[in-house]
Amino acid sequence: MELKKDRKRHTIYRLPPCPAYDVEGMESWLTDMARRGWFLAKDGIFAGVATFESGTPCNAQYRLEAAQKSTSIWAEDGGEPDPEQVELSEKYTWEYVTKRGNFYIYRSFYADARELNTDPQVQALTLNAVKKRQFGAVMEIFFWAFVYPLCMLHGGILITAIHMKTWFFLLAVLFALWMLADALIGLVCFNRYQKRLQEGRTLASGCRWRKRRVVYFSKKGVKIVLAVVLLGLLLQNWSRSVLAEDKVQLDQYGGEIPFATMADFAGAEATDYRMTMLGMEMGFNTVQEWSDWLAPRCLDYGEHAEITLSDGRTLNGGLYVAYYETASPVIARLLAREYYRLDKRKDNFQEIQAPAVDAEFVAAYKNELHFPTILIQKGNLVLRAYFYQTSETYTMAFEQWAKIMAQSLQEE
Repeated sequence: MELKKDRKRHTIYRLPPCPAYDVEGMESWLTDMARRGWFLAKDGIFAGVATFESGTPCNAQYRLEAAQKSTSIWAEDGGEPDPEQVELSEKYTWEYVTKRGNFYIYRSFYADARELNTDPQVQALTLNAVKKRQFGAVMEIFFWAFVYPLCMLHGGILITAIHMKTWFFLLAVLFALWMLADALIGLVCFNRYQKRLQEGRTLASGCRWRKRRVVYFSKKGVKIVLAVVLLGLLLQNWSRSVLAEDKVQLDQYGGEIPFATMADFAGAEATDYRMTMLGMEMGFNTVQEWSDWLAPRCLDYGEHAEITLSDGRTLNGGLYVAYYETASPVIARLLAREYYRLDKRKDNFQEIQAPAVDAEFVAAYKNELHFPTILIQKGNLVLRAYFYQTSETYTMAFEQWAKIMAQSLQEE
């Protein structure tokens, strides 16, 4: 029996009211659409949107058949069913229409059409391939959303959260968990379907999909909005990072620097101070300040200068400081130890003698650039600084400038 279409060949587009793994809901929805005179078009599901063509209303039956191979367009034969399978189905009055998710969609206009699968036990076995692919999808999401980022960040979750902004970080984690939960729900549904079929019960193609669509569309809408917001924020942060929009030249910064600078290193001996390596495009002599839930005040500081001392010698080099005023000493302690753990894993790490300073945590080492670095946690404050020197006439001892940095920290 062929589908009798209206002469106008009117077409409409609809979003399926249930996820791809909801076999019962999908079959019921397509059957109800046929009763209203709308029939799923050939290859009529693309990018999650279903295309329907108008025709004479009838009680067409739809069945979702578990695909035994990948349905991806990149798979063999474009993910379409084997021609032999399609031909055999046509003998029993079932025509292949399209695919969605891990299923092929067939349709019959005969009320007495023989079912594609007459044995529930056999039908249960066909779900094994679908379950295997769904489990692979779960593991893939878990790897790319959690394992891979952790490996890339080397476990620096706290540092990443503060620099990304904690609320943005939590939003991204929530989205990743949502994606993982959806994949797991699909796997649970397939297990439930299989168990029912193994017990000799058939799937209910006449379920009430209308009650489910409100929840499904609401969840889908929120997920889409969340994905768009995350993408927009990600692009915005990337743009700010590339264009250095949040960085301010030191001589234009109106705030107070809460730690010692190169001028403090020189102290009263300084007779002349001159910034070197100027230029926003290079990011030298700039400061970036931001606030976060976990650290209400954060500064990323870079200073390059040449200071002439009273005896004619010069103090020349660059000072880089990461400074955090955290919400609590507990967060500060975790942040300092996370910094130390990450730095320790880098190449050319070399522990050096830490100066005796008044602080809860102090570590001293040479970083991957061979520059001496001091890491201090004092109360709710964390400071990580390295100072490289290029003067041919004077080199300040590490212990001297490190103590100046430590003593400059004033707890909130």
